[in-house]
Amino acid sequence: MLKTNLRTIGLAMLASLSIVGSALAGSLQDLQAQLNPQMDALIRSEVMREKVGFEGQWIGNKNPCERCGSYTLKLPSHVERDTLMNVTLSFVNQKPILSGQILTAAERDLLVKSVTDQFGAPTNQLEIFPFSQVGQDFAIANAQAVELYVKPQAVAGENLATQIRLGTPVKVLAYSPDQKFARVRVEDDGYIAWVQRKDLVEGDARWYQDWLDKRSVLVMTDIKSSTPIYYGTRLKLVEHKGSQIIAALPNGSPISLNVGDVYLNAGGTLPKMADIMTTANQFLPKGPHGGGHYLWGGTLGNRLDCSGFTQTVYRMNGVFLPRDADQQKGFTQRVGNTLNEISELQPGDLVFFTSNGKYPTHVGLYYGNNQVIHSSAKGPYNGIKVSKLKGGDKYDHYLQSIYMGGGRVTRSL
Repeated sequence: MLKTNLRTIGLAMLASLSIVGSALAGSLQDLQAQLNPQMDALIRSEVMREKVGFEGQWIGNKNPCERCGSYTLKLPSHVERDTLMNVTLSFVNQKPILSGQILTAAERDLLVKSVTDQFGAPTNQLEIFPFSQVGQDFAIANAQAVELYVKPQAVAGENLATQIRLGTPVKVLAYSPDQKFARVRVEDDGYIAWVQRKDLVEGDARWYQDWLDKRSVLVMTDIKSSTPIYYGTRLKLVEHKGSQIIAALPNGSPISLNVGDVYLNAGGTLPKMADIMTTANQFLPKGPHGGGHYLWGGTLGNRLDCSGFTQTVYRMNGVFLPRDADQQKGFTQRVGNTLNEISELQPGDLVFFTSNGKYPTHVGLYYGNNQVIHSSAKGPYNGIKVSKLKGGDKYDHYLQSIYMGGGRVTRSL
């Protein structure tokens, strides 16, 4: 799954080019040329990927002089999945002022340096996370299933960015004008999107860190009780009492779980590939988590999109992957770059496909024997299926025609 609106990016670039004309040619363009590759490298290191594609554009009103007016830093929508920059560069008496919000101190310092190199040291009014406009800077998902959106609207379809389970911690970056939505950054994968605040419990840094430190109860089955819990949910450990695990819900209430239904694991350790495949098989139609359909943005239950499936399988084995297909490709080690090199792949490796020839638009897991297991609405049925990377039917041949290589997971977020 890839949440990139290329039309929006294209319009933003055209708008920028129309503004950065003869009046603004020079230092603003030089600032952009200097900042973009350096910021790209910095964000790549922060999110642990080989490519981000940072292409900031300075958008403003046309002015008779270069050091006049105010310019906002416009990011491509795909970069807004990874970081937050509400940045304005303005000039008073031709002296630069930087204001707004930026996610990290390292990003702020790089931006200040780049402006200094072009215009002299700016008055620095940039705020880094946590932001003063937010009441509580941290939150935990407080519903069995919580939907996150591209825009602050409770509308699914392509506006559904992703889903998170009960107990998932997030950092709160902003509120919508009506205060009903929060823009958040998901702790597990760094993904940024909008969520309804009614689905969160909000709190301070100490409360949040305590949850992170003790969130070691991994639920290994769907629990259907007065507090229904999805497979893959992580909760805070309170006590281990014989055959029972006492966990805490985000609102502080205790819940008793059978030892056989949970696994105590904080995550981060690379699993055995055989365990990855055992988990993946559970999502096939006759498996305990099978029988569902492809859902754009889906990451829980049996309604998963392609990258939601691969992310969930690894999550169940203690490894956190980035959210989208292109992000997962940049996170993994290259292997099996062409179908002629498919013998390099091991069961459990990620396998990527591209419908546009530029970046992955689909992902699955190598199944062995020249096959891939993946979530797709196409093919013989809608849902998790095994397809062939050699031979096969019309749909198999289509996948083969858009194959983009494999990726081996060597780390966890």
